[in-house]
Amino acid sequence: MDIRNVALDDLILDPNLNLRDRLDDFTVERYAEAWDRLPPITVYDVDERWLLADGFHRHAAAIMLGKRTIPAEIRPGSFNDALDYVSSVNLFHGLPLSRTERRRAVEVKLKLHHDWSDRRTAEELGVSRELVAKIRKQLIDGHQIPNNPGRVGADGKLYTTAGLPKDPNENRPRDNEGGGASPEAAERGRRNMSAATAPWDDAAPVKAGGAPAAIAEEVHFAGGVDPRIIAMSAPIEVEAPSINELLEVMARQIVDVVGWTQAEGFVDNYRGASPNARGVFHAAVIKLAARADQLRRA
Repeated sequence: MDIRNVALDDLILDPNLNLRDRLDDFTVERYAEAWDRLPPITVYDVDERWLLADGFHRHAAAIMLGKRTIPAEIRPGSFNDALDYVSSVNLFHGLPLSRTERRRAVEVKLKLHHDWSDRRTAEELGVSRELVAKIRKQLIDGHQIPNNPGRVGADGKLYTTAGLPKDPNENRPRDNEGGGASPEAAERGRRNMSAATAPWDDAAPVKAGGAPAAIAEEVHFAGGVDPRIIAMSAPIEVEAPSINELLEVMARQIVDVVGWTQAEGFVDNYRGASPNARGVFHAAVIKLAARADQLRRA
C-alpha cells in the first residue's frame, strides 16, 4: 500500500468523481477537529495526474486547517477504475449518502457494469434490488446502457432469461382429500425447488451447451395473483415535479451556495485553497451564470 503525504495543490478534484450533491459543513468541521485520527484519502494516479477519489470532506477539512499536505493512499489505474471505486466506497463509511446520491451511485455502477445482475449490483452497493431494477430500466429506455440477454451473477457465472420471484407457496405440496400430498404434487415441488434455487435469482442458469436450464412446466399457487405477472409488469412511475417546483429547489440550492461564501472566515480560507480547487469552483459558477443567461434570453 503506497501511503504518503501529498501536496494539496497537486490534487485534481474532478466533479465527476464526487457523487455528493454538496459537502456537509458539519462533517468538515468534525473532521477538522479529529484531524489526527482520520484515515488517508484515496488518490488514483491516472496518466501522472492525481485524482481525488475518496476524501472530499477530509480535503475540505485540510483547507480549513490551513494544511499544505495531506496523507493519501496512491492507487494506479484508469479514470473508470477511480469512478468504479467511488461508486461503492461512500456507501459504507463516512457521511451516509442521501437518496439522490445513492441513485447516482447505482447509475454509475450500472454504466460501468451493465452486465452484472441486479442482485450482484444491489449487494455491491448495499441497496435494494428493486432500486437497481428500476434504474436499470430507466437507463435502458434512455439508451444509456444495452439490454443484455444475459447477466453475470455474484458467482461469476453467466445466466440468461428473465428470472421470476419465488412465491412462498410455490413449493408447498397441495394436500389431497386425505390430507397428504400426492406423488405427482411432491414431484412438482421437487422440480420447482430445483428451478428456484439458482445462485442468481434474476435469471435461469446456462447449461454447458449454452442452452438455458429447463424450468418446471407446472407451478401451482395457493391463491392470489401469480407473482410472475406482477414481476413482469412495468414499474409504477413516480410523478415528476413541476417546473415551478424544480426551479424553487434549484434556487434554494444556489442561495445555500451563496450563503456559504458569505460565512465568517470563508474569504480567509479561500485564499489558502489550491489553484485547482478555486479553478473548479470558478468554472462551475461561470457555467451556471452562462446557462442562466441563455435561459433568460430563450
